[in-house]
Amino acid sequence: MRHTRYRIMRAYAIILVAAGIATGSLSLVLAAAVPLVFALYGALSGSPVVKGNIEVNREISPETPLPGQPVDVTLTVRNTGDTAIPDLRFVDGVPEELGVTEGSPRAGSAIAGGSKLSTTYTLAADRGTYTFDDVTVSARNLNGTRVVGEEIDATGVTDFECRVAVEDIPVQQTTSYTGQLATDSGGPGVEFYATREYRPEDPVKRINWRQYAKTGKLATIDYREQHAAHVVVLTDSRPSTHTAASPTDPTGATLSAYAATIAIEVLINEGHHVSLGALGIADPQTDIEPPAWVSADEGTAFTTHATAVCNAAASGATDRIDNRDHSNSSTTVGPTSTEPHGEAASPPVADGGIDWQRLQSLVPPGAQVMLCTSATDGAIVDLVESLRGDGPEVTVLSPQTAPETVGGRIVALQRSVRLDRLRFLGATVIDWERAEKLPAALARGLDAGVQ
Repeated sequence: MRHTRYRIMRAYAIILVAAGIATGSLSLVLAAAVPLVFALYGALSGSPVVKGNIEVNREISPETPLPGQPVDVTLTVRNTGDTAIPDLRFVDGVPEELGVTEGSPRAGSAIAGGSKLSTTYTLAADRGTYTFDDVTVSARNLNGTRVVGEEIDATGVTDFECRVAVEDIPVQQTTSYTGQLATDSGGPGVEFYATREYRPEDPVKRINWRQYAKTGKLATIDYREQHAAHVVVLTDSRPSTHTAASPTDPTGATLSAYAATIAIEVLINEGHHVSLGALGIADPQTDIEPPAWVSADEGTAFTTHATAVCNAAASGATDRIDNRDHSNSSTTVGPTSTEPHGEAASPPVADGGIDWQRLQSLVPPGAQVMLCTSATDGAIVDLVESLRGDGPEVTVLSPQTAPETVGGRIVALQRSVRLDRLRFLGATVIDWERAEKLPAALARGLDAGVQ
């Protein structure tokens, strides 16, 4: 299409010529030559060719991001023709649900034949599947008299999925603790326990060669035996946790499920027995009432079951969630001794439809607990108090989800008070700030968690 200004120039030329003829003024007729030259220049200028000459490729990193993980998008536009385009502009079709946190999905410049232009930007993606729209490309000729626009389907990545799945996460986290609990019996291990008489079946590496060199008698070293710890990972998916700092940010439930997923993998690799519980959701496989539970005794079925529970916890996909008003921060989670006159009290049910007595029965004696929660209400404090009352060591990994607003600062302050109360109860609390990457926060939690 032709630029509007040259249509105006042509109109000016016609008006000046008509006025000159009507008044018999030669100067007006000559003056019409100026806009007429511009109009002729625009008419003779060719249009840039986009269709068939412009190719677009899109790449993202990582290709399968985890919820909350930044997604870097690189869009590359190549001019495959022989002719330069003086002014090429393009805009990527960013999914409407996502927000751009860094860079820009649009760029423009002159591009020679065979050359390319690139732009890189970063997206903040929550759990789900997202599809890019076509790339909008517009090209102008040298004087801007003609503009050609096209919608081009990019090659490379056209969609991607944010997901939480145990078997799909490339775990790189390592922990500084041994992953074992010491006992008071001797045997294989790493810590010296005692020496005893040598037996023919004893391995050579446990012979006390120093004593043999001194006395000529064989003796065997016993080390303090190590038994694997049983760690219960709890992720909080109650209704109050399904809030986020912005529409494009992951919710507290999603971040908690993400942390629980990686913690499970790390703990299993470290040799622990691991069980998984999800507060606020029914079991997606068996439909058993909340909390969803995956026992360490499930063996090879554990990973598949845990994946299903973490996915459900991240999205809150359950029909059993109690949708009562959860604004009261004093909701009772633990057992209560208060009974109405004349009748026995019904089993206490916590925020999100959690039967505390059932949860209490599921946590094995002597197990340690890692609780992933955004700590959105006082109920979680009562839960930790009840857990600590039964003896387990508790580590709390808590993602921040409050927005940077006046109301958000008030919510953040209330959450900070709850975390202080958890510390007072003897729990180890890891405050996971939004700017901190999960592996760093999780490392602190895992290092502190198993005693």
